[in-house]
Amino acid sequence: MTVTITVPKDLSDDIYEKILDGFKKKYGDDTVFIKEKSTKIIGGFIAEVDGTVYDTSIRSKLNEIKKAITS
Repeated sequence: MTVTITVPKDLSDDIYEKILDGFKKKYGDDTVFIKEKSTKIIGGFIAEVDGTVYDTSIRSKLNEIKKAITS
C-alpha cells in the first residue's frame, strides 16, 4: 500500500510521524509513504490512498464552511 501525503513545508517531524502512525494502524506496517511538501497548504494535510483522498487541510475546512454559509 502506498500513501502520498502532502503537508505544509513547516510541518514538524513529530506531527508527521503521528500522521504516519495513524495510516500504519489503518493499512499496516508495510505501508509505503511518499511525502510531498507544498506552500499551498497552510495547515493539516492531504493524503491519497488508492484513489481515496483524505483532506484535512485548512483550505478544505474553509470551503466546507463557505458551502454551509451560502447554502
